[in-house]
Amino acid sequence: MDSAFERALVATSYLIGVRDETFESWPLGHDARALVRALGSTDRETRALVLAREAARIAVALDGGALL
Repeated sequence: MDSAFERALVATSYLIGVRDETFESWPLGHDARALVRALGSTDRETRALVLAREAARIAVALDGGALL
């Protein structure tokens, strides 16, 4: 799977309630695993910033047709 697609999958899954335990069974690359770790941070602000950055990337990719 493409790294950008994997990160988008993780971010959108996180938004609908998927958490660390579920991601462990997914065959993800290095970048997506790093995102899972960041979203698992105990610091709420860190999680919010990471998720906001990924949401922005998704919006830009969708706008440009890159994830379609």
